Amino acid sequence: MKIKSKIENRKPARSAFGPADAGGSKIAFIGAGNMAEAMVRGILKTGLYRPGNIFVTDIDVRRLDFFQRELGIKGSTDNKEAASTAGAIVLAVKPQQAPQALEELRGHLAPHPLLISIVTGFSTGKIAAAIGQPARIIRVVPNTPALVGSGASAYCCRKGTTGKDERLAKKILESIGIAIRLDESLMNAATALSGSGPAYVFYLVEALLKAGQEAGLAEAVARRLITATIAGSARLLSETGMPPAELRQRVTSRGGTTEAAVKIMEKGKTRQIIIAAVKAAHKRARELSA
Repeated sequence: MKIKSKIENRKPARSAFGPADAGGSKIAFIGAGNMAEAMVRGILKTGLYRPGNIFVTDIDVRRLDFFQRELGIKGSTDNKEAASTAGAIVLAVKPQQAPQALEELRGHLAPHPLLISIVTGFSTGKIAAAIGQPARIIRVVPNTPALVGSGASAYCCRKGTTGKDERLAKKILESIGIAIRLDESLMNAATALSGSGPAYVFYLVEALLKAGQEAGLAEAVARRLITATIAGSARLLSETGMPPAELRQRVTSRGGTTEAAVKIMEKGKTRQIIIAAVKAAHKRARELSA
């Protein structure tokens, strides 16, 4: 999701949508970072939009060149131009860049536009106030596994969005993983749980890698074992539908190795620490969206 802070000294790579493919509507991505790339790749893979009907903007012309070269998607550094011609707009910029991007869109949007926002911490009300006009707004909390088509996205719809709007957003999100609709009051909780969740998993992997190496395993071997273990455990949890506590107990034989490990975790209050960590993320999410 990297967007550079300044533009190279050259003209915008593209200035407008090309001719639309026959019968297709248009979608514009404001921000051409990694998450926008993941969504565009998902859209193209599922055929939801054709390349000629997708447009991206970014302040980094290298990203625009990448989208043109690798995906056949035209782009520009001009948010205003993109906004005026797109049937749907995806806000895919970093939170600190969102106020400027929304200001640039203000007064240049079609009447009652559809905005799909993946900007962390920006409520639908905050977005509506920034653009200064009625809009159909869908707020999304994605996560980074979307980059490999295995994301978990939560979304909410502001009053005024239509069933057609929601179906479009859901199709886009399902092209990169799963999508679950929530009330907006729960979006900060989703941010803390699934939005930040991959970092918790990677933190655990870091610790397991260290432990494996200290036990004598080569790093590459430990990584393969850990990766397969996590992926297999997630699949087992998903496909059986069994409670995680029951699955854990099935692995934990009395007097065995797993029981010895779990006792250390319980003694160190690992469960309470994880819950406290997610609560801290939730609190911070509320602060950012205030």
